[in-house]
Amino acid sequence: MRKILIVSALTLASALTTPAAARADVFLTPYAGVNFAGSTIDKRTNVGAALTWLGSSGFGVEVDMGFIPDFFAPKDLDIDLLGDNSVTTLMGNLVFSGTGGGIQPYVSAGVGLMRSQVGSFGEFFDATDNGFGVNAGAGVRVGSGRLSLKGDVRYFRNITDVDETVLEDVLGDFSFWRATAGLAIRF
Repeated sequence: MRKILIVSALTLASALTTPAAARADVFLTPYAGVNFAGSTIDKRTNVGAALTWLGSSGFGVEVDMGFIPDFFAPKDLDIDLLGDNSVTTLMGNLVFSGTGGGIQPYVSAGVGLMRSQVGSFGEFFDATDNGFGVNAGAGVRVGSGRLSLKGDVRYFRNITDVDETVLEDVLGDFSFWRATAGLAIRF
């Protein structure tokens, strides 16, 4: 009987001290949305994708890449003054998400590349700025299966000086807000 109690006690102690199985979720979320406020002249659609890794504690990391075509061109102009122009963002973010359930709010913040490109009338005026930027935002993921809906709002701001005089005049203190929605695919 003593041997059974000792073996039982050791088994129980082992079970209690063994860590729970680690769980992590990986989400790929293609998205579309709109940018607004800040340096935005007119609201423009944006597209992109985010790859997010979330641990069982709700902490995770994310790589987010977004593209906004014609960011700097006013919609109501009859002539194309700025030619091809766009903003591309590539951000590495820390994420904290609620765990469990069908509705998971989250917050994220990070740093990365903000590429602004403005060109006009062929080669007369063509400028590109590759600067560092920051972003922060919040959102919600709805659904707990392999597919869920994800929506968020984020603020982006360029934190490096713009090198070229032309872009400095166009960009100034460059910042904007972005709202997106997409389908999150869990792996």
